[in-house]
Amino acid sequence: MVTFLHKLIGQWCVLVRIAIGFRWIFLSNRKPEEDCSMQRKLVSALLLICLVLTSVPIFFHLSSLDDSQTTTHQNTSLNFSMLSEKFGERIPVVVKFADGLTADMSRMLSEMNIEFSLGSQLTSHVGPYYLLEGNQVSLETLISLGVVSDIAAQTTAEFLQSPRDISNPEINADDVWDAFDDYGRNVTGEGILIADLDSGVDWRHPDLWFADGGTFTYVNSTASGFVNGTDAVDLNGDHAVTPNETLYCLDLSRDGVFNVATEWLWVDNVSQNAFPDIGEPFFVVNDTSGNGLLDGFESLVMLGTPKTRYIVEMDGTPSPSLQVWARDVNLTSSTHMDTMANGGGHGTAVAGILLGGQLGYRDWVGVAPSAELMMIRVIGDQFTTLSIEAGLAYANATGADVILTEIGSWTYHYLDGSSLVEDMINQLVANGIPVISPSGNLGSSDKHCMFTTAADTAYQVDFMVPPVGGEITSDINNVYITVLSVDPTDFQTCNFSLIMDRSSFPLPTITVYLQPGIGYGNFAISLGPSNFVVESFISSSARGTSMLAIWIHGVIPTITIPPFHKLNVTSSSPTIFHGYISDDQSSWSGGCIWTSDVSNNYQITWPSTADSAISVASYNTRYGTVGDLATYSSRGPRIDGITKQSIGAPGGYDIITTYSNGTQYLSWYNNYGGLSFDMQFSSYRLFSGTSAAGPHVAGCAALLLQIDSTSGNQIKTIIESTARSDGFTGAVPNNNWGAGKLDVESASAILLADTDPPEFGAHSRTPNIPIDTESVLVEVNVTDVSSVDTVILSYNNGTTWMNITMSWNGVTYNATIPAYPNGTTIEYRFYANDTLGFWATSSISSYTVGSATTTTTTTTSTTTTPITTIPPDGQVDTL
Repeated sequence: MVTFLHKLIGQWCVLVRIAIGFRWIFLSNRKPEEDCSMQRKLVSALLLICLVLTSVPIFFHLSSLDDSQTTTHQNTSLNFSMLSEKFGERIPVVVKFADGLTADMSRMLSEMNIEFSLGSQLTSHVGPYYLLEGNQVSLETLISLGVVSDIAAQTTAEFLQSPRDISNPEINADDVWDAFDDYGRNVTGEGILIADLDSGVDWRHPDLWFADGGTFTYVNSTASGFVNGTDAVDLNGDHAVTPNETLYCLDLSRDGVFNVATEWLWVDNVSQNAFPDIGEPFFVVNDTSGNGLLDGFESLVMLGTPKTRYIVEMDGTPSPSLQVWARDVNLTSSTHMDTMANGGGHGTAVAGILLGGQLGYRDWVGVAPSAELMMIRVIGDQFTTLSIEAGLAYANATGADVILTEIGSWTYHYLDGSSLVEDMINQLVANGIPVISPSGNLGSSDKHCMFTTAADTAYQVDFMVPPVGGEITSDINNVYITVLSVDPTDFQTCNFSLIMDRSSFPLPTITVYLQPGIGYGNFAISLGPSNFVVESFISSSARGTSMLAIWIHGVIPTITIPPFHKLNVTSSSPTIFHGYISDDQSSWSGGCIWTSDVSNNYQITWPSTADSAISVASYNTRYGTVGDLATYSSRGPRIDGITKQSIGAPGGYDIITTYSNGTQYLSWYNNYGGLSFDMQFSSYRLFSGTSAAGPHVAGCAALLLQIDSTSGNQIKTIIESTARSDGFTGAVPNNNWGAGKLDVESASAILLADTDPPEFGAHSRTPNIPIDTESVLVEVNVTDVSSVDTVILSYNNGTTWMNITMSWNGVTYNATIPAYPNGTTIEYRFYANDTLGFWATSSISSYTVGSATTTTTTTTSTTTTPITTIPPDGQVDTL
C-alpha cells in the first residue's frame, strides 16, 4: 500500500465500537503523500461489445504478489489515495466480510458513515459480496479491523466514443414459439424479466411494445388503399372519422407505400405536431390477406404496454443518486435517452434482438418477444452509469430471471476468472440466474501477442502507435499494455523495459527501464523522457496469474513501420507470456497493435471469463461466408487453458434490429441487400458483433425459463449439450465455437419432453430373505427420457437411515446392504435423479433377517414419487 504522511489537524476522531472487546479507535486526518511528477490514476480499456464503442473503467480486483499461490481471495490492500483522485470523497467498493455481514457489523458501518451503494443492504449485495461507499479514512479503518476478507473498487466506465428475419430460423427459435408451457401459453418468453447491462434503451420505439391495447376497426376513406393523414382508426366505435382518430404512417423507406410488416401507424392526437409523442398510440395491422398492405377489411391492434419494465441509471447530477424509471410508475416522464453521448443506441439494438417486435404482425421479431426488459445503464457518461457490480446487484435484487452483460475488456484484467465481478456472476448462476456474456470482438485485431522467453535471455516483442488518420481522429495520448503469465515465474525477478522509437519527434530511440510498483493499481513512474510518462505495477491474482501493467501517457511518439516500439522482457526461468494492448482512441480493432508474435487465441474478454458465464461467439448468417465464424469473434481458450467459449450465435454484420436516434450510422448499414431505412425514430438498423450474438442466447435462456422456472442453474449445460455442429464448427467442443451453434429448439425440447423425474421399474433382492451372515444384493431398473444421473439406495436398520450410491452394470443399478442380526427388519427405498436435476423416490420395501438357509431371488415392483430435492443431508453417509 502507498505510504502516507500523517499530520495531526485538530482533535477530529472517529469512535468505532467493536462487538468483541468494545475497542476505541482514534483516527486523525490523513493527507496522501504528494507526487511532484504528476497525478497518478489507473485507466483500463473496457470496451462496450460493439464495433464503435470504447469505455474506460477504473480499478478492478486488486491483489498483491503475496496472494499468488492462493485459490481464494485474500486481498485487503487498496490504494485509497489513488481511488480518491478518481471517485472523489465517496469511494465505491465491493466487500466480502470474513464472518459475513452481522447486525453488529452493519451498525458499525453506519457509525463509520459507510453506506450501501444502492441504498439498502437488501439491494446492495449478491450473496456474500456487498457494495459499499465510504471516504478514504473510514474504508482504511474498516480494513484495519481485520473483518474484511476481500475488497475491490467497483468497476465504473466512462464513455469515450471511438435479427432477426434470418437469425431466428437459423437458431430454430421460431419453431419453439409454437410449443406450449405447462400453463398452455406459447413459449415466447412470457413472464421472464431480462436484465441487460448496457447503454440504455429507446423505450418508446414501437418495436419494444406489446400488442395488447385492443383491436380496432380501420376506417378507409377512399377505395384506393391507405391514405396518410386521411384514413382513421375507430377508437370510439362510432364508425365515423373524428380529428383525434386520424392515422399517420411512418414511411421508413420513404417510397410512398405503407408496408404493414416493417413500418408503423400512429394517431397524432396529443400534440398534433406530425411527430409521435408520448401518449400517442401506435398500431400494428392484422394482415389477414397477407399482401403486406393495409386493406379496408383488416383490423388494427393497438400497442398498449411498453416491454421495458425498468430503466435503471444514476440521475446525472454531479453527486449522482440512483434513478429508476418503472413502468406504471414514472416511465412516461422519463428523461432517459440512448443517444450517442450515452452509448450510441447499442442497448436499443440489443433489446430488439432480445424481445423486439410483435409476433404474428411483424417481419422482424426478437428471440423472446413476450419477455420484459430491465435496462441497466453501465455505459454512458460518469454521472448516469452504475458500476458493473451495482448493475449485477440491482438485477439480482429486483427479480431479473436472466442477465446479459454487454461489456468486455482485456487490459488490466487477469482474464482467469478470479475477479470479484466474476465471483458475483458465479454466485448469481448458482442461485438460478443465468448470466450471458459475449466473448468480445478481438479476432484478427492484433491486440494479443504470445511469446516464450528462455531463462536470462532478453526477448523483444514489437508494437506500434499510429498517428492521426483513418479511424484514429485524435492523437493517442494513453496506451495500456498488460503482460500476463500463468507460469510460476516471479515477476519481481524479471526485467522489463520499453524501447521507444522517437523518430516522429524527431529524437533518438530511448530505453525506459520499468520499476513497477508492487500490488494491483500501485503504479510507479519510471525514469525516462520528458514528453511522455511510463508507469507500471506488478501483481498476482487469487488464482496465481501474474500481471505487469504498463501505462504510457502524454505526447507519445507514433510509428507505423519498422523499427517499431519494443517491449523487452528478461525472465529468470523459461516463461510463456501473453501481451494485450489498447489505447484511448480505438475500439476492438485499429489503433495500437502488436506487430510481432501476434496470436489469434486467448482473446475471451472480461467478464466473459467468469467460470459460470455463458460465453458467446459470433457467426455470419447473411453476409460474408454464411455459417462461418465471424473474423472478429474472440477465440479461446481462457488464459489458464480452460475451454471457456460456450456457444456460437448469429451476429456477423447482419442482424436487422431496432434503431435509436443515437445510433452511429455505419457505412455498411445499407450496403448489403438494399436496406433503405432512414435515420429516424422507430426505424431499423443492421447490428453486428458478439453483442448481437449475446442477446440470441439470452433470449433462448428466457424461453427455457418459461418452460421450467427451476432450470436457471442448468441453462448453460442445456444450451451447450444441445448445440449443433457442422463443417464450419468442426469437432466440438473447441476454443473457437465452444459447444457449437445455438439450437433453441433442441434446448427447449429437453425441457418440453422431459419435465418428469426418473421412473423405477422392477427391483430384486438376492437373497430374498437373508440369514444373519448374509448381505443382500439389491438391483433396480431405472429409466428416464434424458438419461439417469444418480441412483441411491437408502435403507434403515431400525435406528438410522443410510445411503449408498448404486452402480450401473449395463442393465440394472445395484448395491449391497450388509448383514444384520437375526430378527432385524430392514426398510429401504430408492432415490434417483436425471441429468436435468429432476428427482424421484420410490415406495418403501422391507425384509426381516431370518434363520432359514434357503436363498431365493424375487422380483418386486416399485412405485415412483416425484420429489424436488435429494435425500436429506442427515441420511447420507456413503455418497
